[in-house]
Amino acid sequence: MDQLPEINTQLLLQEFLSDQLSDVELNWLNLTITSLEEDELLRRFIPLFSLVPRFIAPQKAVFSKEVLADFELRYPGFSKSDWNLQELCRIMLMLALPISENEKTLKKLFETADINELRILYKGLYFLDNAQDFTERMVEGIRTNMTDVLDAIVANNPFASRYLSEDAWNQMVMKAVFTGRPLFSIYGLDQRRNEKLAKILQGFIKERKAAGRTVSPEIWRLIFPFLTRDLPKPLND
Repeated sequence: MDQLPEINTQLLLQEFLSDQLSDVELNWLNLTITSLEEDELLRRFIPLFSLVPRFIAPQKAVFSKEVLADFELRYPGFSKSDWNLQELCRIMLMLALPISENEKTLKKLFETADINELRILYKGLYFLDNAQDFTERMVEGIRTNMTDVLDAIVANNPFASRYLSEDAWNQMVMKAVFTGRPLFSIYGLDQRRNEKLAKILQGFIKERKAAGRTVSPEIWRLIFPFLTRDLPKPLND
């Protein structure tokens, strides 16, 4: 597996937020992260994560081309998503956790988080140096019935492309198909298309055709390299 670019994500975020936050907001964030001892941060992490909207405005993050390129290098697909300052501050908190403890601490947060918190947790996992440790958590997230949370996993998030097994990847793509999510937003979609997924989608198309229903034209980009002769011709949806 390719190594991630050598970029200090925490420093990159800190420098960006220093330019974007008000003095009051930045003071709260600095006190929350830099002034706490490791044990205290671990103890207070969940309430602090929940308190971010009280102290940080949900203002859209505005990036220069240079800074956006740095984020894109660290997080492929970053530039295609909207990010606000609350989300980035919460990611700062996630990054402040010691790697030896972040899986256990974040597991507790996943169990109690509201929809908005879940959304940024799933969006932010890829930034962690030990992101691969959260693969099963991402697989569990694919089963969600919360559209906003599913979008955080599926849309422009490189985690699935980099870390999920073929079966888990196929499960995610099929969940996107069933729920009508735009397939073009899935990072690494063409690079990870595979024969097993193509066969599943061929069966799906046949079932839809038999029921007199149509399918999204996007599906065909995953099938054409593995096309079989008995498959119905593409439907004009």
